Amino acid sequence: MKQSLGNKIAHLSVEKFKSLPKTGKPKETEWTILSSIVKEQNSTFEVVSIGTGSKCIGKTKMCPKGTIVNDSHAEVMCRRAFLRYLYSHLTEDSAIFYSHKNKTFSLKPGVKFHFFTTQVPCGDAAIFPQDHKNEDAGSIIEDSTSENIPAKKRKLEDIFRTGAKCLKDSMVQDPKTDGATYHVLGVVRTKPGRGDPTASVSCSDKLAKWCHLGIQGALLMLFLAEPVYLSSFTILKESPFCQKSLERALLERVTPSLSLPYQKHKLEFYKADKSFVYRKTENRLACSSSICWWYSQNEQQNFEVAVNGRKQGVIKKNYLTEKGRLGICKLELFKTFRDKCLELKIDLDSDMENSTYEQAKRLSKSYQNNWIILKEQFRTWTMKDPELLHFTVTG
Repeated sequence: MKQSLGNKIAHLSVEKFKSLPKTGKPKETEWTILSSIVKEQNSTFEVVSIGTGSKCIGKTKMCPKGTIVNDSHAEVMCRRAFLRYLYSHLTEDSAIFYSHKNKTFSLKPGVKFHFFTTQVPCGDAAIFPQDHKNEDAGSIIEDSTSENIPAKKRKLEDIFRTGAKCLKDSMVQDPKTDGATYHVLGVVRTKPGRGDPTASVSCSDKLAKWCHLGIQGALLMLFLAEPVYLSSFTILKESPFCQKSLERALLERVTPSLSLPYQKHKLEFYKADKSFVYRKTENRLACSSSICWWYSQNEQQNFEVAVNGRKQGVIKKNYLTEKGRLGICKLELFKTFRDKCLELKIDLDSDMENSTYEQAKRLSKSYQNNWIILKEQFRTWTMKDPELLHFTVTG
């Protein structure tokens, strides 16, 4: 059953990607990562959001107006597109939600969301011995879940490694021995990048956060009675991975006895036989563009191509204007949140026209309290410039 479900999710995802416009897709000499979220409802499956990409902008290019997408890795693009999908379904006639008298929403019985990706997420999940690839057992350190222990001294070529780096202010760093650098397990890392370093944590860390707090984030949580959790994680067998490393990175870094007010949630892991034509190989270059696609409530399809966090093909004078920004950037998601508050006549005791993005997120007190508890488990997280969160919907 697990094998067939994983294959079904992978097949739907890859075929939906094939059906999208050619704009933004890799050339034959390029590779990219594909991620998707598949809805299951009444025994039917449907792809509802897609993201591709492997790029991330540096700290110096981050925009205080919320108009640039900092992280264009496939997993993040897919998740941001999924947020737009969820917002569009916050209606009385929603196909996936039912509403409560207090104007909050819950998923209808039987609605599930499955996550798919063609390559192991960067960061902690990508660290495992090569002799355990595509197996359900094995990790660099036996019984290592949350302890920061250096990897056993293996030859470097025996270990699948990640380019993601330990946070500079973290007390734990990858140790160097005899001129070689070894990885520690279970730590928060920032995404790899050439030149200007990034401030974005790895996809392993972001997925771990979504697994424990829900994929909806703080703003959407203000409309929901409970978080939206992913039910499964499917990855292609042609991509080297280790299930124990995935479980460690996404689930087991949090103490089992931790009392999070949100419900405990178990993620199922599947592996699929489907092939992806643009998978990473030694003779291919990383595609510079990213794609995001999502369905809306009215079955409208939304498709965007991103380069350096902006819409592809936008001239410089339009970089910060509505013409230049993606519908999944922070500012556009904030506007969607504001518009949904007005549409549903939800009074949050806050002036949405003048509230900053940070102030609005702080209104989601339950989510923020859970996030504080979770960050203590991770021991550290990136501290971005507060000015990057002080924009408003009016600019």
